[in-house]
Amino acid sequence: MAKTLLALYDNPDTASEALSSLGHRAVEGVRVVSPAAYPVVHQTGKPGPWRLMGFLAFAGGMLGLTTAIVLEAGSAAAHPVLHVGGKPDVAWPAFGVVMFELTMLGAGLTNFVSLIVLSWLSRRKIHRKAREAVTADRVAVVVPVGGKSDNDIAAIRSDLAGAFRVEVMP
Repeated sequence: MAKTLLALYDNPDTASEALSSLGHRAVEGVRVVSPAAYPVVHQTGKPGPWRLMGFLAFAGGMLGLTTAIVLEAGSAAAHPVLHVGGKPDVAWPAFGVVMFELTMLGAGLTNFVSLIVLSWLSRRKIHRKAREAVTADRVAVVVPVGGKSDNDIAAIRSDLAGAFRVEVMP
């Protein structure tokens, strides 16, 4: 099983400086575990699956719009005897409000569900000890060091300077 270094920081800026100094080492899979979306999270190049949320919300909105169109046009076609004031059976201006509401409902529900599912999936990829170490005022940098020599591990530890605690996880 590969060893991993866990460095805890009180300040996200200090964690950012440590990641910058760690950048010249050949270390793959460095992750930042954070209670908030600090800029240091994006410094690793793998901020998480959140860029999918916009596409999922768009797809949910289009599904809601399609549902509204099918429901309204289908119900108007199913009941052709309901003529009101000489308007056509399928009156798109009157259907606009319902189409807007179902579009927003579909986008909102899809966004909410995708937030929960993506949070759960991304949380499972993080070591339990790292998740427990992060609190409201701490940022953790997780560096896999499996297969590295002791000299490389010591150099990586020196790059993680500024952490109030650096520990080895199994």
